[in-house]
Amino acid sequence: MRTSIAARANLDLIEENYRRWQQNPESVDSGWAAFFEGFELGEVPERDGAGARPIEARESSLQSRVDGLIYAYRTLGHTIARVDPLAEKRPENPL
Repeated sequence: MRTSIAARANLDLIEENYRRWQQNPESVDSGWAAFFEGFELGEVPERDGAGARPIEARESSLQSRVDGLIYAYRTLGHTIARVDPLAEKRPENPL
């Protein structure tokens, strides 16, 4: 993907301000300083070389499946609900 001229000018400005901030954080506007501080915090590596632990990953996967089940029930539950009190038999499960 090609970068437009306007976007390239913005990139040059950001890089220049970042270099100035790295040398002296007080040399840039406070807004830029806050932006670059957040940028640096976002790049902090994980401690102990660990990301999500396997147990957390499994729990996350299980939670995703439970969320999917709840969503499906909410979406399709009305098709098997007994909403007609005069019906002689319960509707069949379409699933």
